[in-house]
Amino acid sequence: MNLQTQIDKARAEIRTDGYSLSVGEWLSLYEKNEIDVHPEFQRFFRWTSSQKSRLVESVLLGIPIPPIFVAQRPDGVWDVVDGVQRLSTLYQLAGILRNEEGDLLPPLTLEPTKYLPLLGGKCWDNPGRPDLSLTLPQRLLIKRSKIDVSIILKESDSQAKYELFQRLNTGGSQLSDQEVRNSIMVMLNQEFYRWLKELATDENFRECVALSDRALEEQYDMELVVRFVVFRKMSTSDLATIGDMGDFLTDKTRELAQDKSFPFVEEAVAFRRTFAFLKEAISGDAFR
Repeated sequence: MNLQTQIDKARAEIRTDGYSLSVGEWLSLYEKNEIDVHPEFQRFFRWTSSQKSRLVESVLLGIPIPPIFVAQRPDGVWDVVDGVQRLSTLYQLAGILRNEEGDLLPPLTLEPTKYLPLLGGKCWDNPGRPDLSLTLPQRLLIKRSKIDVSIILKESDSQAKYELFQRLNTGGSQLSDQEVRNSIMVMLNQEFYRWLKELATDENFRECVALSDRALEEQYDMELVVRFVVFRKMSTSDLATIGDMGDFLTDKTRELAQDKSFPFVEEAVAFRRTFAFLKEAISGDAFR
């Protein structure tokens, strides 16, 4: 097989489409449950109120917004691969964004921006305080603004959207490697993600690893749990062939998340017994 054959084969495995949608159409897709922004992702994407306000400013000023990447599921619903925070900001602005439990989140109140300082304090619609609401022409301007969408069609290779997500959210991204892995796990197997998250709350584990607030914020506790599960049964010879650690952990995480015979109970018992022993023996000095 030569290089051109590899290129042709890989291109054939990814079927895509793309066009522009108005913000109003993006809002309608969400209200009709025809798009999944994965509310679980909100813990990984840390846009501030200021960043959200700058996005709204860009829309109002006609500054192009980067395209949204989605993957079309077999049921026709779009999974958002890249653009969760952009869409979530617009949904929160319109007062329709919901959390994991399905409850409406408080509508977004905007902050002053560089070019629109009077945007500060404004919201989509406040019947009791019209002076704090965006006017109807301003809301229509937002709803008629266009954002491009690139679609990975359901006929594509089943791994295409995870590859795309990883590439779009690494290198220059504000997400840590583990936050990218967490997001992929949520898309692949929420049960597996929640299982790992539960292990990361184990009191003995937390006392032994004694992580800083910054490390916890970047989900390093989850990475350590992943490392435990991945490395526990690996041979010394296999460990010598790992190569790039980040890529290796991501590939193994995807593999384990799709393993229908994964021994959840056995692995959880091993994890908890290990850190109970370490806590009893050396506690917070375990990894120092």
